[in-house]
Amino acid sequence: MSPLKAGTKAPEFTLTGIDGTSRSLSHGDGEPTLLTFFKNTCPTCLLTFPFLQRLHERVAGAPLRFWGISQDSVAETRVFGEEFGLTFPLLPDDPGYPVSNAYGLANVPTLFLVDAGGTIALTTVGFSRADLEALATEFRRRFRIPGVTPLFVEADNAPVMRPG
Repeated sequence: MSPLKAGTKAPEFTLTGIDGTSRSLSHGDGEPTLLTFFKNTCPTCLLTFPFLQRLHERVAGAPLRFWGISQDSVAETRVFGEEFGLTFPLLPDDPGYPVSNAYGLANVPTLFLVDAGGTIALTTVGFSRADLEALATEFRRRFRIPGVTPLFVEADNAPVMRPG
């Protein structure tokens, strides 16, 4: 199995978040969405999520949704979100991982940027500084967010890449 590629229509879904709110990805619903599939015990996910939170904070107010799709229980996902101070919605996948399977997941973390029309604009697997920095640059350009602050700083000690 391999993840869906850019240019593919994103499968539609509805999941209930750890906050009890139901969220749906529908084609043409008007807002781009960054989907990040993860598992709480995945070391590469543990590396990735602090930078996703940083990115989420930097694009606050932009017409963009960030959703973390968890392959763990509601309780485990809640603990993960609290541990990393995540402020974007976390949505546990249903039993049997139907959403993860629809997106062709074989590894986590896997990120999909779904454009407002429902087409996957970007797919990235694992941790890649270059991919996350490119995503930050794209968001700054697309949403006219001022500033040139890089997503990563030297003190982060983040590797260039780590497979998922």
